[in-house]
Amino acid sequence: MRFLKVKKSQNLTGTISMPASKTHSFRALVLGALADGTSVIREPKLSPDWDEGVKAMKMYGAKIEEIEKNVFQIKGVAGKLQTPEDVINVNNSGTMLAFIVGIAAACEGWSIITGDESIRTLRKVSKNLFKPFEELGVKIISTKNDGMAPLIIRGKVNGGVAHMDGTGCQPVFSVLIASALSEKPVEIFVDNPGETAYIDLLLFWFDKVGLKYKNDQHKHYSFPGNKPPKSFDAKIPFEWSAQGYPLLSAIITENSEIKVEGMDLKDPYGDKQVIDILQKMGAHLTIEGNCLTAHSSQLHGIEIDMNKLPDQVPTIAVAACFARGKTVIKNALTARWKECDRITAVCTELKKMGAKITEKEDGLIIHQDGSWKLKGAKVNGYYDHRMVMVFAVAGLASEGETIISDAQMVEKSFDSYIPEMKRAGANYELIEK
Repeated sequence: MRFLKVKKSQNLTGTISMPASKTHSFRALVLGALADGTSVIREPKLSPDWDEGVKAMKMYGAKIEEIEKNVFQIKGVAGKLQTPEDVINVNNSGTMLAFIVGIAAACEGWSIITGDESIRTLRKVSKNLFKPFEELGVKIISTKNDGMAPLIIRGKVNGGVAHMDGTGCQPVFSVLIASALSEKPVEIFVDNPGETAYIDLLLFWFDKVGLKYKNDQHKHYSFPGNKPPKSFDAKIPFEWSAQGYPLLSAIITENSEIKVEGMDLKDPYGDKQVIDILQKMGAHLTIEGNCLTAHSSQLHGIEIDMNKLPDQVPTIAVAACFARGKTVIKNALTARWKECDRITAVCTELKKMGAKITEKEDGLIIHQDGSWKLKGAKVNGYYDHRMVMVFAVAGLASEGETIISDAQMVEKSFDSYIPEMKRAGANYELIEK
């Protein structure tokens, strides 16, 4: 295991290079593997999750090879999915779980899908898969009978009408993917639609590959019956869920200015809204062309609905520790169903660092009344890349020394984060134990 030692820092200066988007990478990989023809994916986010995704799509019959450094050529199955010859392991990627489940529901053979402890014990939202898939004729079994992985699935969806709870986006991903691949019309009715910005990104890729659908306010989807997706040639854009970490580092440390370049402001990825939230909190954060620049700032508390971007709950919670007044983070229940229960994890570890923070079922309240400041502590990274990075940011503006476990997990989404921030002046040190 790796630990990250963090000491208070100031005068952070520099331009931080963003990683490729793992979120776009997964969508491209899956749709390329399903397509009719040969697709090319340029500069995807490589990670153990990507490797497992490639392995899974090969088991369904796609031919995938790296034809030059970080350029992948995919010959798709064109609607002829083969039955996987082995168990598919998605590690701790909930997104990959959702996509593979959708493909399994479009495959006539049996698929067995599992993952790490977080997938098998925390992804309670997976129970929302069962009703719609059973209505669409899919066989789906939870081996532990708790609605979570391991899952055994046999399709295929080929027309029909289904109803589901949409509180979390990932089961909706699964059902939409299987429905989009149906040759006959499918209608999906969704109650409590949530995390809709993440669904919009999947629909963006449906548009890109020619899968036809209608979307009525994320409550009713209709598919007319589709041919396989079209092949494509795409360069993966930078990751909008990652820029908050270096930008917030500048905002909460003294005499700092950090730039992030190359971001696509037209990208439909919902996590870019974190920029607006930080600005509403008073951050001196400017946008010029495709360059974001953050300066040291005095923040103030706000009340914010985080339903559209629950992955950014930890970032806003740390920002709130350095903001005057009370910050209320609400409508973020799905943050509990990620690589860890991020609501409990953030509350537990920030309390160790001295925060006055209250845990709610769907969010957090940070009470910054001026009577406390964060101080260094030994904190748990929860085997979660976002937890490690956000506590690393907090440590930069905290008195004393912060030591964070599971630092190796940063590689999942932002492998250059630690060296890039060290070059900008962050007092980070990796420790092997």
